[in-house]
Amino acid sequence: MIRSRNLSEFKLASIDLDGTLLGPAGQISQENRRAVQRLQDAGLEVVLASGRHYVSMHRFVDALPGIRWLISCQGGELSTVDRTTVLTTEFLPAATVRETFDLGRSLGFTGVAYAADGVYTDSEWNSHLEFYAELSGTRPSECQSSQIFGRQIFKLIWMGNPGEIDQTARQSPVDPTVIQMVRTNARFLEFMPVAVSKASALKILAERLGVDPAATLAFGDGDNDVPMFEWAGVSVAMAHGWPAALRAATHTSPAGPPDTALARAIDCLFDASHLSAVQTALAATIDGVAART
Repeated sequence: MIRSRNLSEFKLASIDLDGTLLGPAGQISQENRRAVQRLQDAGLEVVLASGRHYVSMHRFVDALPGIRWLISCQGGELSTVDRTTVLTTEFLPAATVRETFDLGRSLGFTGVAYAADGVYTDSEWNSHLEFYAELSGTRPSECQSSQIFGRQIFKLIWMGNPGEIDQTARQSPVDPTVIQMVRTNARFLEFMPVAVSKASALKILAERLGVDPAATLAFGDGDNDVPMFEWAGVSVAMAHGWPAALRAATHTSPAGPPDTALARAIDCLFDASHLSAVQTALAATIDGVAART
């Protein structure tokens, strides 16, 4: 149950992109845009936190005036929006990159690598890369694998059919003490340094800003948001989110259209009248069901 909070309790808000700030069509709704502005008007520092590369995150900044910080590559990089200040970069060991990339290829997956200077693949263009490009708004540069191995790599992605990804995820094909595996999409498995997450970067930013975890909000919908939920004082999972995110969050947004879930979450946290209306509607629904039965 969400209870109404006072915005003055908080100083920092971390917001996931896909499935949270962005709707299914990959756009920011007017409702979500206004909700972000509401946090900023109350004096909160709003940071965008995503598994996306900086290149595909930055294009949303113009729609959200006042955003100063981006957590990209699942926490692999924390930078200002113009990337002139970079507080942290965390790369995979070169040997791990080669082994994991080669393993993915041997299993029949299409590989994508997030390097410091862009997104790369050594695969010929296919339906998985088409799906990735449409989802991220970024077309990976095609190159030889040797050119990938020569770069600093934040993370790797294996892409395949959902059933194949499901089976591989259950088999845990990599050593978790060496590399971290995270499921971020029905068609993706991602691999990152073991200690890297949105939470690890958010902690660095909070320390830089002098903000306590208890004064931090986190909004998200996926498995990769769970560490951030566990670190922040208050967390809200979108109602359509993944089971692990729903379990980890302190609150869940009211049900409704996915493209405005973030706005509903913020309304319920900080608007007592809105919260009361939601609870009244819920009670009426429950009473109606009871009457019919």
